[in-house]
Amino acid sequence: MNAPAIFGRDVEIDELPKLVSRRHSFLLYGSAGAGKTLLLRRLMNEIPALLYCGDSSRSQLVFRTLAAALLAIKNCHVLRACKPNAIHEKSAVSIRGIVIEALREGRYWIVLDHLQSSSQSFAAAIKDVCSRAETPLIAVARSAHIDAGFLLPMFSDRSSRYRLRNLETEAAKKFALRAAEEMQLEAVNRDEAIEKIVRYSKGSPGAIMAMLQMAVNPNPHSSPTATNSSLTLPKSTSSSRPCISISG
Repeated sequence: MNAPAIFGRDVEIDELPKLVSRRHSFLLYGSAGAGKTLLLRRLMNEIPALLYCGDSSRSQLVFRTLAAALLAIKNCHVLRACKPNAIHEKSAVSIRGIVIEALREGRYWIVLDHLQSSSQSFAAAIKDVCSRAETPLIAVARSAHIDAGFLLPMFSDRSSRYRLRNLETEAAKKFALRAAEEMQLEAVNRDEAIEKIVRYSKGSPGAIMAMLQMAVNPNPHSSPTATNSSLTLPKSTSSSRPCISISG
């Protein structure tokens, strides 16, 4: 049912490992649905030393997530300091110290996904750990300014910011067509509808997938994009293929 996990991202797949090899912190940013997390997952499969935090809302949660990730890969310091399933029994200060010492034992990366307007205290805690453990950071956000928040000074140089753009029009059409085929979406006006989907989505893979999914399973209570557009696939009363209806 899913389109290819990473479509039209050959350049990014080639460039991101090179950025990681330089061991300098960088910001990965792009609009919602651009595919930032998918790229990270692929990168983590290739580089196990990337320690991923999907919820970057609070520093204490980040440090406990990092401790759990280090425990999962059998970091010696965490194994000595924490009994199995005992990470949440440690105080915030203790966990932070354990993480710093553990990070010093290897060439790790901290990956903070879904950043949202990082506060001053959050940024200070993250910077402190990165500095003391000499561990670089991959910060992931929708924008290079608002969502990065007080972490932004870490990426003052343009070379430390990597923008993931939406797909170009032709690539977005190919992505949408392949996804529609895998979903077995049949309609007499499918190609015309896909043209509109690509336009409404502005080339966002996530938005394209959401709109196609709505064509397969229409939901009158949700909106496919931020625009006032709707997409439905009415049931056909004849043997002919149905028609996708899109209005905006």
